Amino acid sequence: MSGLEPDRARLRRRLFGVLVGSGFRAAPGMMTVSTLMSLLGAAASVSYPIGYRILVDAALAHEAARVAAGVVVVAVLFGTGWLLQILAVAQGSPLVDMVNVYHAERIATLVNEVPGLEHFENPEVLREVEQLRDGRRGLAAAPRQLTGMLANVIRVGTTAVLLATVYLPVLLVPAAAAAPALASRRASKIAKQNETDVADDRRLLGDLFAISTSADSAKELRTYGVADDVAARHHRLGDAVRKSTVAAALRGAAWEAAGWLFYAAFFITAIVVLVLRATHGQVSAGEIVMVVSLLRRVQTQLSTASDTAGSLAASVRNAKRLLWLQDYARRQRPTGTRPAPEALSEGIRLDATTFSYPGSDRTVLSDVTLTLPAGSTVALVGENGAGKTTLVKLLTGMYAPSGGQVLVDGADLADFDLEAWRGRVTATFQDFVRFQTPARQAVGLGDLPRMDDPEAVTGAVERAEAAPLVAQLADGLDTQLGRHFAGGRELSGGQWQRIALARGQMRERPLLTVLDEPTAALDALTEAAVFDRHVRIAAERREEGAITLFVSHRFSTVRAADLIVVLDGGQVVETGSHEELMASGGHYAQLYTLQARAYLDEAE
Repeated sequence: MSGLEPDRARLRRRLFGVLVGSGFRAAPGMMTVSTLMSLLGAAASVSYPIGYRILVDAALAHEAARVAAGVVVVAVLFGTGWLLQILAVAQGSPLVDMVNVYHAERIATLVNEVPGLEHFENPEVLREVEQLRDGRRGLAAAPRQLTGMLANVIRVGTTAVLLATVYLPVLLVPAAAAAPALASRRASKIAKQNETDVADDRRLLGDLFAISTSADSAKELRTYGVADDVAARHHRLGDAVRKSTVAAALRGAAWEAAGWLFYAAFFITAIVVLVLRATHGQVSAGEIVMVVSLLRRVQTQLSTASDTAGSLAASVRNAKRLLWLQDYARRQRPTGTRPAPEALSEGIRLDATTFSYPGSDRTVLSDVTLTLPAGSTVALVGENGAGKTTLVKLLTGMYAPSGGQVLVDGADLADFDLEAWRGRVTATFQDFVRFQTPARQAVGLGDLPRMDDPEAVTGAVERAEAAPLVAQLADGLDTQLGRHFAGGRELSGGQWQRIALARGQMRERPLLTVLDEPTAALDALTEAAVFDRHVRIAAERREEGAITLFVSHRFSTVRAADLIVVLDGGQVVETGSHEELMASGGHYAQLYTLQARAYLDEAE
């Protein structure tokens, strides 16, 4: 047990840093002022019943001076407490907003600190990040919640002292407040378990809602007549989630009701006892008024504390998720420090490389041994599912091989500073991002340090042969793209791809250029033209040993590549030039002939 204590103490310190420290880091001045006003306001707001005691007893004794004193005590303490709490509440919402932004930036930073893509495809990580994202606003309210809990401690402590001056056994009433608190904690655990149980269903529910309400998916839903089916599935899943949530809420409510009934029994008994003592002259009328006022406030305080405790418990769970994400990001942080080369002399080699996605038993790439020579143009071809995109992920360092190595000029890519290596890589993917920004930014994001360089952006547009598209835009490169913003210009799929191709040309001296099915929305002739254009660009970079890798399932567009690599079932089955592969009459030649015949038939 002694060995666990340092770990528990460290966890408590880290949780305190997330729950409270975040408020002081996000808004130190506002957090300090809000905390002081809340605590001082709490002390003042619970002390003013002392004035009732003075006022009532003085009135019964016909002592005008003491009546006035009681009125002043009530007015000053009540007014001060009310004013300070109003000001604290007024600052509370802006404080939560600022802490919320702070946590949003922190979560985004941690997610993007992880160098690869595994965490975006790992269900456990996705579940934790999604629940953290959904609970971020509650986590941002934790500084206020903890301040509120501390303020309640002050109120309860002050109340206990005042009650003890009247009749010590009355303190059993605040002690009975443990029952509602424990019941609330039990209800919170029930809600937490239900939250975990339905997390995957909630994520699916969100996906179904997005599919059924998105313009991108509307065409297919209506074409295939599945809109009603998706809506029905959403309804069934939503109903199941609702039933589970309602059942958990009812169980929690039953526990909380039992706790409050237990407290109510003590409260009523205390009032009866005090009235009986008053009939025997053992308690004054002013003391009874003060006690009743305090006990009523205890009721309110307990209700507030119960709600705050439940919210705080949720915040603690999300704080633990944030700490888990921090630890996960730290464990995944790459250890390689080798700088990226200025030029390639040998090229990139996959040496007996094998890969399976985490959590899957299926081998996507099997014992791949392949050399991409320095200064070459390489075409990676194969049917869908052959492993082409997975191989690209290994080359760009998005994943580490399950077995074997990826060597850059003979050095293991795992030893490289991956950020530096990616700084020498540029890529255009089939599933490119449609950045709804001004066109200048949508292109310039391909090389962030030069995004505001007009010549760099214009040069990238010209290299991608996207100048005709830019000329069609009302404000040229300053045109807002996309329909999410007022005045935005929506583009066709092929036009978006042109923007993506231009973005991929922002880096002028990449050592590896990847074009992973970047022209899927373009016809075969246009794709061939794009490929030829990149072959010419690659020739200009040949002296630096730069490699251009073109990934396609269209065999007819890659004839000009120096090297054609054919993937099938996660293995390299053929390599060579177009002429060599056609002469061998193997897999490439058969698929090339089939595709060529299909294009001829389509043309006829």
